[in-house]
Amino acid sequence: MSTDTALIEKREELKRRLAAGEYKTLVDIFLEWFDRLLRKITRRSGPFPLWLITIILIAAFVLISFVAIYISGDWTTTHKYFELLGLGDKLGVLWIISQIILTIVPSVVINRYINRILVLWRDDMLDATESVASLEEFEDWLKKTCNWRLNLLMTIIGGLLFSSYTTSIANNLLGEFVGYGFTFSNTIVSIFAFASIYLYLMVILLSARLRRYDLKLFAADPASSELVSRLSSELSFIVYFVAALGAIGALNVALDGFSIVDVVLLIGVWLPIIAFFILNQTSLSSMIQRVKWKTLNEIQMKVEKLQISKNFGNQETMDAIKRLMDYHNQVKATRDSALDFKAYLSFINSLLLPLLAFLLGNLDLMLALFARKP
Repeated sequence: MSTDTALIEKREELKRRLAAGEYKTLVDIFLEWFDRLLRKITRRSGPFPLWLITIILIAAFVLISFVAIYISGDWTTTHKYFELLGLGDKLGVLWIISQIILTIVPSVVINRYINRILVLWRDDMLDATESVASLEEFEDWLKKTCNWRLNLLMTIIGGLLFSSYTTSIANNLLGEFVGYGFTFSNTIVSIFAFASIYLYLMVILLSARLRRYDLKLFAADPASSELVSRLSSELSFIVYFVAALGAIGALNVALDGFSIVDVVLLIGVWLPIIAFFILNQTSLSSMIQRVKWKTLNEIQMKVEKLQISKNFGNQETMDAIKRLMDYHNQVKATRDSALDFKAYLSFINSLLLPLLAFLLGNLDLMLALFARKP
């Protein structure tokens, strides 16, 4: 009874905290601050929609980047850098804008995905959780994910290191210092990018911990439970997210012309997609099998109780054992994982995204191959 009481109290405590919005990521805090700043400037009473905040944030980053380059007087060296990349001034400007977009949009998207996970747990998963240990493990994940101080520290350190690395590459390519303005804008973009990398790592951590999660599922066929289907769909989103980013990266490299780098990058993009898909499915499979064996063990205990009586001459006892064994065999024959046609199709589609980007980037080569006469 005390265990049930502790479980109920822990559920209600987590639901209250999630409903009150106590758990916020670093990106949440930044977006809320930026929204308040926009409302103060425009004297708007209500909050701005997320899509508009994202667009304004991109515009602000673009403006800051070009103002920094202009004030520092680095446009000449920046122009030289664009020429070395095979870009003119116009394409170079578009390249900078695209890098900013590809930094901010993924950060907002994966943060939005984290918020969807919190809503799923608040509305459905917490009520279906069957152990205090699982609730405590989810609470620990919440604290790590919403630890904005740790996120900020890792973001600054990772952003500065990555910015130093990419700036040194630009300096070596250019043969001189690329400029303070370019370095400043590169540092800001790198720092913002690492905020989303931290959240991505937290998503991986959640998926890994799900294998130990005690969830109330349909006892006769756990794999057919609604929550398993919803979890599988939610976890598939991040696979598509990685595939989309990989496709964009593969397209950018492929547009420079076909080389062995394209093939290596394509394989490199596929590896995290495959790894994440396997991690998700094995975690769901462990959860399903645990519930399945719980049901099988309960059936076996009932059969053993009937066998202890040794009343095998009684038709009613034998019928009961037969029914239990039939039920046991039916449960045992059910799927041990969440893999079905939809899951396989989703996985194949995620692999196709980088491949299509690779083919599109080398479209001229593909057309030339098909145009050859036998």
